[in-house]
Amino acid sequence: MKNVISKTALKAVLIVIIAAVLAFGVASLGFPQHMATFFEKTGNYKFATGYASLAYTYSGTYENLARCVDDSILSGDNSDIVNFASRMVDNDSFKEFCAARDEAIRESLENGGLQANTDYSYKQYVTGNLACSRYALGDADGALETASAALEGEGFPPNNALAMLARRAVINGDNDMKAKLRKIIEEIEAAPDEAEYHDAVLEFLG
Repeated sequence: MKNVISKTALKAVLIVIIAAVLAFGVASLGFPQHMATFFEKTGNYKFATGYASLAYTYSGTYENLARCVDDSILSGDNSDIVNFASRMVDNDSFKEFCAARDEAIRESLENGGLQANTDYSYKQYVTGNLACSRYALGDADGALETASAALEGEGFPPNNALAMLARRAVINGDNDMKAKLRKIIEEIEAAPDEAEYHDAVLEFLG
C-alpha cells in the first residue's frame, strides 16, 4: 500500500515538473518580451538580453533592439554590447531615436517632480559603452573611431563617449591609449560652457 502511494505521489510530482518545464518553454518562445521583463525585474540582465534578442528577432523593431542594448549594457557583457549597440548606432534611426529617448526621460523626471539632468545624452551613453566594450575586447582603433564619431558636430558635452573611454584607459593604465585620446580631445573645439569639462578630461588623462 505504501509503495502504491509513493509511486502515485512520485508520478504527480513528475507531472507537475513536466508541466512547469513545458509552460516555461512556451513562455520563453511565445512571450519573450514578458520573459525579458521578468528577468529585468530580478536583475538578471544577461538572461533579459537573451529574451530581448528573441523579441527583436520576432519583431525587428528598433525599440526591441534598443532594449537589447540597454540590457546588455546593464549585464556588462562586452560581446553583447558590441553586437547590439553597433547595429543600433549604424541604423539611420539612431539620432532620431536618441533625441526622443532624451525627451521622454526629461518628461518622466519632470512629471515626477524631479529636476531633469540636462547633461544626460542617450546617444553618448550608448556610443560610449560601445567604444569601451570594443576597447575591452582589444579593438582600440575601433573604440577611438566610435567615440570620436559620437562627437562630430557636438563640441565636447559632459559625460561624452570620449570621456568615458578616457576613464577606462586611465583605469587600465594604458599610456598609449591615453596619448591617442589626448591628441583627439585637444583638437576638439569645445563651447565656452564646455571648456572647463574639456580641460578637466585632458588633465585626467595626464
